[in-house]
Amino acid sequence: MILNKATEQQARILKYEQILQELIGYWKNNQWDALNCPLYKKETKLKSQTIKFREVLNPRVRNEFKYYFYRRLINLEINMATVWSSSGAFNSLQDFINRFYSGISSIHDIPYGKFSIHYKTYLFEHGKKDLTVKGYLQLYNRIYSFFLDWYDERKETEKDIWDVRKLGIDYNNSNHGYTLNFTSIPISFRNLVKRYIEKRVLLQESLSWGSAIQTISKLQEFFKYIFKKYPNWQDLTLLSRSDIESFIYYLRTSPMGGGSVHKGQAPSENHIHRSLSVLETFIVYIQRYEWDEAPKKPAGILIVPEDKPRLPPKASNQIKYISDFVWDQIMNHMGKLPQEIVPIVILLEASGFRISDVCTLKVDCLIQREDGWWIVGDQRKVKGKNHRVPISEEIAKVVLSQQKLTKEKSTLETNPLNYLFPTYHGTRKGQPISRDNVVNNLNLLAIENNIFDEKGNIYRCKAHAFRHRYGVNLINNGMNILHVQKLMAHVSPEMTLVYAKIHDKTLRKEWEKATSNGAIRLNQGGKIIATSIEKQAEKNGLELEWLRHNLDSIRLDHGFCIKSPKNNCDFLEQTLEPPCIKNNCRSFHVDQSFLDFYNDQISKIESDIHIYQKSGRNRSIEIIQPKLKRYKEIRDGIIHNGGIYGINKSRRESKN
Repeated sequence: MILNKATEQQARILKYEQILQELIGYWKNNQWDALNCPLYKKETKLKSQTIKFREVLNPRVRNEFKYYFYRRLINLEINMATVWSSSGAFNSLQDFINRFYSGISSIHDIPYGKFSIHYKTYLFEHGKKDLTVKGYLQLYNRIYSFFLDWYDERKETEKDIWDVRKLGIDYNNSNHGYTLNFTSIPISFRNLVKRYIEKRVLLQESLSWGSAIQTISKLQEFFKYIFKKYPNWQDLTLLSRSDIESFIYYLRTSPMGGGSVHKGQAPSENHIHRSLSVLETFIVYIQRYEWDEAPKKPAGILIVPEDKPRLPPKASNQIKYISDFVWDQIMNHMGKLPQEIVPIVILLEASGFRISDVCTLKVDCLIQREDGWWIVGDQRKVKGKNHRVPISEEIAKVVLSQQKLTKEKSTLETNPLNYLFPTYHGTRKGQPISRDNVVNNLNLLAIENNIFDEKGNIYRCKAHAFRHRYGVNLINNGMNILHVQKLMAHVSPEMTLVYAKIHDKTLRKEWEKATSNGAIRLNQGGKIIATSIEKQAEKNGLELEWLRHNLDSIRLDHGFCIKSPKNNCDFLEQTLEPPCIKNNCRSFHVDQSFLDFYNDQISKIESDIHIYQKSGRNRSIEIIQPKLKRYKEIRDGIIHNGGIYGINKSRRESKN
């Protein structure tokens, strides 16, 4: 629903009357002296500073300015020092309005885009530097956004800017991104996009709030392009393959936009891939539900797989984790971080929780059991409640100290949700410390103290870096991957495999540990013979170093194949049962890490035999008995000797 002009004007009159009712006493004055402010306290450390509201401005605009500062001050969303120190930016804004827009009766009488561009140009022309211009514009943005929400009493999803806090949905409240802004979508397509986001975020919950923000940033580029090309279009029914091709060309030749650090840079393959993927999903969705605005041509014809750049898989050595080399430097300068950030960093390194999950820990997150201390918290990304990980007594003491501090400082107003790391003042009052706050402080620490990575570059922390460090360290220290999966609350082992970045020295150590008690091999007749890896390597010409360094790349469900990937497998097409076992392949190797696999298989086969016996399926028993015998031989060989090894080097390399 869009308010008509009369209704909108009436609503604005009523809201303005409320402003006049609340602006009484001190707050009604055209000059605010800091020392006379009802909120003044000695610890604010303000002197005889003043804020002056220009009498030459329209009284309504002047009262809007007063009301903005008044409401944010009494709600503790901003402190006195911040308000009075912003007098330079505020005076500049008032002077600009008086000079160019003296006839307006509300801050909203000027279109936001027009005002922003004009004001930015004005500031640069008057010698303001980039950083100053950014700060001055930020004040205007905040005042404008405040009254955009204040005057608009429509349902939140009918507005052009949605506030997630008013939608009653789950969201990552350790992020700054409270709003979803549709104003960059051309008006002719805006309701379509809002309808799409509403259905996916609010009704189906198939898109998170954070993903919705990214989706809007990609869709707005497409719709701006289409609107420029077809200004009279009200829908996408006539969208053609040629339109998509021209849009792809536009993506490849236009600098990246948005508010990220990549703004203005040449388009990356990832940017193009992501833009087309978001657009494709959007088109598929509105076609699936037969919306009237959907393109008539199928999505599969409009966007084809070849349109999206092929992205290289992320190798394990590209994992952005905090190495010991960097971590030691951070530890050396830890005391220079803001006091409230230090325990968060310590818990990140010790728990493996995501930054947002550490920031949103509750005061009662620490438990002690007979086996030691544990941290308990939610894992938002996988919707895991009360996930638990063990921590040392040293880390527990850090948490206990933070619990005491938080309980002393918190009130029902400043920490109503009982966070361990709450924000006590400002726009985030009552919310947890933001993850951006943590990351930005770490990056600032690195810059100011010359914290370098292994390549000699100033280290730049990524939000997931601590979690990667936790996973990599667990794997490198020999922990079973299923245990790592459980500790990190991964849904599947495949997610945990990203941390299987085993150092050569760790791999060698674990290999030698696994084979220190001897080994077994298969002879040509299939008989199991005791041996050792060293003897086997020397006797058969094994390339021991190659074998050790390539172990993970040739791991199978039932053992290792040490045949060079360059050579063909003689038994590759045999699939009834593992052909390397059935054919006594000498490229086949099993060590103690596969003991659980064979125990499980033996248990399953014995269970099947029991069922076959009850049903009289004697032929099935005859077929499966040899496999059971073989698996038991291999299992017993692993238990008593450590593993099975084989392959002659010349034989392995005889086929190319």
